[in-house]
Amino acid sequence: MSDLRQPTARHDSGSPARSHTDAPGAPVVSTGRRGSHATRRGQGFSWVIGWTLLGSLLPGAGLLAAGRRRAGGFLLGLVGAGVLAVGRLALDGSLAERLQALVIQPERLVTVTVAIGAVAVLWVLSIVVTHAQLRRYAELGTGQRLFSTLVVLALVVAVAMPAYQAGRYALIGRDLVDTVFQENVDAETSTALASSEKADPWAGVSRVNVLLIGSDAGEDRIGIRPDTMIVASVDTTTGNTVLFSLPRNLENVPFPSGTPGRNKWPDGFNCGDECLLNAIWTWAEQEGSGYDKFRNPGLAATEDAIEGAIGLKIDTYAMLNLKGFAEFVNAIGGLTVNVRERLPIGGDSNPLSPIYHVATGGWIEIGENQHLDGYHALWFARSRWASDDYHRMQRQRCVIAAFVDQVDPVTVALQFPALAKAAKRNITTGIPIGDLDAWVELSKRVQGGKVTSLPFTREVVDVARPDFDKVHELVERALAASERTTPAGEATASPRPDASSSPNGPKSTPKAGSTPKTEPSAKPANPNKAQDVNAVC
Repeated sequence: MSDLRQPTARHDSGSPARSHTDAPGAPVVSTGRRGSHATRRGQGFSWVIGWTLLGSLLPGAGLLAAGRRRAGGFLLGLVGAGVLAVGRLALDGSLAERLQALVIQPERLVTVTVAIGAVAVLWVLSIVVTHAQLRRYAELGTGQRLFSTLVVLALVVAVAMPAYQAGRYALIGRDLVDTVFQENVDAETSTALASSEKADPWAGVSRVNVLLIGSDAGEDRIGIRPDTMIVASVDTTTGNTVLFSLPRNLENVPFPSGTPGRNKWPDGFNCGDECLLNAIWTWAEQEGSGYDKFRNPGLAATEDAIEGAIGLKIDTYAMLNLKGFAEFVNAIGGLTVNVRERLPIGGDSNPLSPIYHVATGGWIEIGENQHLDGYHALWFARSRWASDDYHRMQRQRCVIAAFVDQVDPVTVALQFPALAKAAKRNITTGIPIGDLDAWVELSKRVQGGKVTSLPFTREVVDVARPDFDKVHELVERALAASERTTPAGEATASPRPDASSSPNGPKSTPKAGSTPKTEPSAKPANPNKAQDVNAVC
């Protein structure tokens, strides 16, 4: 008897193809070629969307459902290997260190950018190919096809945009590191670590001294006149830090032996009322100063003078153009500080000026926990027409403490492009790129340590006829006290309050345009001792 059955189509594997669903009585639907391992059930709209979403979250899973077993298994293997690698780094505690090592090395940041791009392209291709394979076996209506296409586009954007931002951050970081940090250290102004590859690069360095300079360089000024000079002396083990603030108008500053400054001024920088500490920079740039052949004569001479004044060797420096200070504050969302005295915005330092002690731009009013934007934070740190150097130097130290306390990694990550832009335009430093990893580690220790400060104001030293032997002795005492202090801190003398710092505020508020009468609101009990910045801020 002859075989009356119709010939049947076969897969590549030789098995007959199904031309209907498994359900009895279901209509016959032609499905075409399918992957040899694809499921034959539920190949409708929800099945396509579901596996597309799952395949986007877990690349390779959707391809397995579509019958592309080898490609799906390969992608799942890659994902699994990546998850295991990250998990291992997280468990042994080295994930943060590995990420840190990546973001501070320019050449590594290029590699990171390329790797991010490659992963993003592979992920996007996985989404598109997975969806295309899944749709081959489903009968979708016009609306369903349009919706599923929109879903795929949304998934592609969801992968591509974060990858783009990550790559952009990496390139911004590379540009920032290359711009701000030096490839080779300037031996006249900075000292590089002997080895930054050790487990603890600071193991052979007990203390490091950094000169922090706030410059008032601008188009209307010739050269640089340092507006703020603070030496941060850091205990590299505990992170405890002492801030030594030097007044701009300090006279007769001595230079260390063997320096060009000592050869020119053996009895100190004493050419008259104009020979102040902040004038050394401009003097050193003049021909015949002895520093004029240096790579950075003004900075080298200023460092030498400060070394002679406080008796500490300056290891490196960081200089901020104060006009860019507002950009940093705005980038991190502002700073919260205690305003102890009513401060004028604007004014003039000349008592004969008609705007002396007059707030030409308004006032910063007294108040606790005031959140200041960049403009007002700058004037909080710089305003001096209605107060004296002690108050001004105290506020500057409070701003530094606020940065240490309030700037966290999350804020830096979220505002990184704005911070990088401000840093490129306004910061210079002598820290070499090769030591950057060690300095990042040291900054973590500083955040975990205790910060004290000792300002050399008129209450401590006569700025016109300073006793530098006394200054050196006070510096040694402050450092010794800091070394004895645990990072958790010890009890400190409470600040001596006055009317302006009372919980109820001042008894009277001066009118705009008048000269406010303020007293030191957080005056240290002993001005000759370093005080906890939290006690005076």
